[in-house]
Amino acid sequence: MATGGGDGRSLPWLLGQKVAVPERAEGYLDRAELVGLAMPTRRRLTVVQAAGGFGKTTLLAECCRRLREDGVRTAWVSVDEQDEPGVLGAYIAYACQTAMAGAATALEGLATSDLGQLTGGTERRFWIALREIADLKEPFVLVFDELERLENPESIAQLELILKHGPPNLHLAFACRELPAGVNITGVVLEGRAAVLSADDLRFSRPEVTEFFDGKLSADRLEALMSESAGWPFALRISRNEMAGGGRRGAPVSQDFVENWVESRLFAGIEAEDREFLLDIGLFEWMDAALLDDVLERSDSMHALGTMPTLSGLLEPVRDDTVDVWRLHPLIREHCVRRRYRETPERFRAVNRRIAEALARRGQTASAMRYAKEAGEPALAGEIMERAGGVRLFSREGLIQFLAAERRLAEDVVEARPRLGLARCLALIVSGRMEEAKERYLPLAARIGCLEENASDAALELAAENCGLIAMYGGEHFGSASIRTHLAEITRLAESPSIDALTRGVMEYGLCVAGGMTANFQTALDHAARARPYLRQSRQTTMYLDVQTGQIALAQGRPQDAEAQYRRAERVAREYYGDDSVPAAVCSALLQELALECGRPLPHAKAAGIPEALTTGSSPIQAYAAASDTMLALKLRDEGVESALESAESVLGYVRGARLSALTRHAAALRVSLLATAGRIGDAERAWKSDNLPEQAADCLDLAGQSWREMEALSCARLRVTIGSGRFEEGRGFAGELRELAAARGLKRTLMRALALSAVLEIRAGGPATGQLEAYLNLYAETPYAGPLVREREDCTQALAAFLEADRNVGDTEAARSLLAAMERTETPLQPALTAREMEVLQRLGKHRDKEIAAEFGLSAFGVRYHIRKLFAKLGVRKRSEAVRRAREMGLLPGNF
Repeated sequence: MATGGGDGRSLPWLLGQKVAVPERAEGYLDRAELVGLAMPTRRRLTVVQAAGGFGKTTLLAECCRRLREDGVRTAWVSVDEQDEPGVLGAYIAYACQTAMAGAATALEGLATSDLGQLTGGTERRFWIALREIADLKEPFVLVFDELERLENPESIAQLELILKHGPPNLHLAFACRELPAGVNITGVVLEGRAAVLSADDLRFSRPEVTEFFDGKLSADRLEALMSESAGWPFALRISRNEMAGGGRRGAPVSQDFVENWVESRLFAGIEAEDREFLLDIGLFEWMDAALLDDVLERSDSMHALGTMPTLSGLLEPVRDDTVDVWRLHPLIREHCVRRRYRETPERFRAVNRRIAEALARRGQTASAMRYAKEAGEPALAGEIMERAGGVRLFSREGLIQFLAAERRLAEDVVEARPRLGLARCLALIVSGRMEEAKERYLPLAARIGCLEENASDAALELAAENCGLIAMYGGEHFGSASIRTHLAEITRLAESPSIDALTRGVMEYGLCVAGGMTANFQTALDHAARARPYLRQSRQTTMYLDVQTGQIALAQGRPQDAEAQYRRAERVAREYYGDDSVPAAVCSALLQELALECGRPLPHAKAAGIPEALTTGSSPIQAYAAASDTMLALKLRDEGVESALESAESVLGYVRGARLSALTRHAAALRVSLLATAGRIGDAERAWKSDNLPEQAADCLDLAGQSWREMEALSCARLRVTIGSGRFEEGRGFAGELRELAAARGLKRTLMRALALSAVLEIRAGGPATGQLEAYLNLYAETPYAGPLVREREDCTQALAAFLEADRNVGDTEAARSLLAAMERTETPLQPALTAREMEVLQRLGKHRDKEIAAEFGLSAFGVRYHIRKLFAKLGVRKRSEAVRRAREMGLLPGNF
C-alpha cells in the first residue's frame, strides 16, 4: 500500500501502523515462561531472531502489553525497507513521544514543530526523544519489529548509535529473521547485557502443544504433530485451523516447511476450485473486495475467503480509514506466488496484468507498474506511467511515489517514449545527478522541438512536461535563452483552452515562480491566485505554491504573512509527505531564514550546516539559496569569519559540482561578502574576477536575467568590497541605485539591507549616518527585520545609540531600543527549543486560563497542561508569571505579551 499521499494514505494513518503494538491474536496461548525469558527490561538488548512464522512479533508484543500494565513505558517501531535515516528518526521520535505523552499529543507536535534543523528535519526530534527518555530515570523499552527489512546503511548506523550511546535506562528489543549487516551486538553480548532468543527458544514444547489444542489430541496424534511441525507455531496454527474445520489429517511434513506444509495441510483439504482461487489471491500484495472482484471477474471474493476456515488467522487485516483491506500471511502469499508461476505461468502473467490495469484505473501508479513488470510486460508499465502523466505524476503524488514508479521503467521503453525520457531526466535531477540529466535531456529536447502554433493535445501535454524541467531545479541560469523559451511556452500553455486543469495549474505555478524570482510580485501573486483552483488535486504543488507566496511576503517585508504561508506548507508536508524529507526541510530552511531576518533566536542552528535533504537535488533552488545564506550568517555570528568562509567554500564547491548554474553566482557572491567582512579586500576583488561576477554595477542590479536573491547577494557583496576599499563616493552612488531599485520593486528586505550597508559606509567615511539610520528605523517600525542592522553591529551600534540619545522621532521608539539591545548583545544567549505549539501557548500564558487556551486550539485541558509543563521545564521555572518574565528576558516574547 502506498503511503504519504500517493494512494491517499495520510501521515497519521501511516504512523498508526508503524508504532502500534500488534493486537493479541485470536486463540493466543499464554507462554508465561517464554515471556519472562524475553522481557526486555531484564537487560540492555533482547534479540528475538528466527525464521518467519515463529511468533517473534507476537512474543515481543505480549511483553509490551505486560510492561504497560505494570506502568513501564514502551515504544514500538515496525521497520520498512524504505526507512531512510530521516524517516526512521521521525518514527522513533514519534513512537517514544507517544509512549510518554500519548498519540494525540505526539502527532500534534509532529505536525507543528520545526523539524528541519538537522539531517533532513528529524534529527532534532530524535535526540530530544532520547533526552526525554534519559530524564525519566526509570525503565523505557523501545522495540524494533522486522528489523531484517532495514537496508539503508545510515539507518543501520543510527540504530547502532542508539545501542551504544542511548540512555542507560533505555532497553532495546529486536525482532528479526536475521540482523542487518552492520548491526554489531557482539560487545553487549560479551558484556552480559544482551540475550539472543533463537527459533529453538520459540518452538512449542509438548505441554504447550497439548494446551494449544485444548487437550484434544491423542497421544499418537500429539507425537505425530510434534514430529511433523517441530514445534513451529505457524505450522501448529494451520493444523489447529484444519482440525477446527474438520479437515484431513496425517500428511507428512518435509524439511521445507512452507512448501510442503501448506500443500499437505492448507491446500489438501480444499476443493481444486478453491485452491486455484487461493493461488490467484496470493498474487495480491493487499486486497479489498472491489479490487478482488474487479481482477478476478466475480462478485463474492471476500465472502469466499471468509468461508474458508483454514485461513483463520492467516488472512490479516490492514487498517484503513475508508475500506476493509486485507493481506495473506506473507509466507502463504510467497508460497502461492511460487506455485502459481510454476504451475500455470500464463495465469500468473494474466492475473498480474489485470491487477496492474485495475490499480492504474485507481491512480495507484507505482503499484500498478510493479504488477506490470511481474507480468513480464515492461511496455505496459511504460503505458501506465504515460497515462498517469509522466512528469506530472510528481506534481500530483509527490516525490516518493514518482520515484517508485520511475524505477520500474525499462531503459528500452524510456528510449522509445519521449514523455518517459522526460520522467527519467526528472528522476536524475531530484536524485542529485544534474550532469547525467543534462546529457540525457539535450538530445531529448531537440527531439521534442518547440511548441507549434496549432499543436495537438498530445503535443501540448508533452510540451507541458518539457517546460522548465532542468530550469526548475537550477540547471540553467535564469537569464539563459533556454529559460526564456520555456517561459514563453509556459505562458502559451497556461492560456491554451485544450489543456487539463492540473496542467493549467502547474503552468500558472511555474509563472508564479518566475514572477516571484524576478521581483514581479503582483504578477506572481496573480498567477498564484489563478493556479489554486486548478491545483486542488495536487497537494504537492499547492504546498510549494504556499512556499513561493511565502517567499514573496518575506521579500516584501510581510513576515507574519510569510510565516503563515510557510506553516501551512509545513503542515501539509508533515501530514501527507512524511516519507519525503525534502518538503519539511524546505519549510524549515525558509522559517529559519525568516527568524534570522527578524532577529529571533535560533539556538539549535548554531553549529548546523545546510540540511542534507536540500542537497539531494529535489528541493527548489530558492530553498537552497535561503539555507546557504542563513547558515553562513549563523557561522559568522557564532564561529567567526574564518569558519564562515570555510563553509562558503563548501557551498560554492557543491553548487559547481552539482552543475547548479542558477546558484553559482549567488554562492560566489556570498563568499566575496565574507572575504570583504574579513578585511581581505584584495582576495575579494580577485575572487570577484575569477568567479566571473558582473564587471558593471548595472549588471548586478539586473532583475530581468537573475533572481532577486542573486541580485541582492551580488549587490551587497559589491557594496561591501567598495566600502572596504575606501571608494566611498562610488559606494554612495551604487547604494543609492540599489535602494531605488528595491523601493521600486517592493523589495523591503533588500532595501533594509542596503540601508544598513549605507550606514556602514557613512560611518567609515567619518559621518554620523543619521539619514540612513532614520530611514531604517522608520521601516523597522513597520517591518521588524532586525537582521540587516544586527549583522553590521560592529560598525553601527554606537551610531545607533547616539542617534537614539538625541531623542529623535523614529516612529516606534520602544522597538528601536529593542533593536539596539539586540545589537549590544555580544553573544546570543542560549535559548530553549520551543515547538510552534509551545510558542502559541507561551504567548497566551500571561493573559488566558487553561480552558481558554484549550478552546482556542481545540485541545483538552490536559493537553494544554502538558504543554505548560514542558514550557516550565525548558524555561527552568515553576510558575506562569515566572515563565512569562523569563521568556521576555530571553527575547522569546515582546513586552506586550
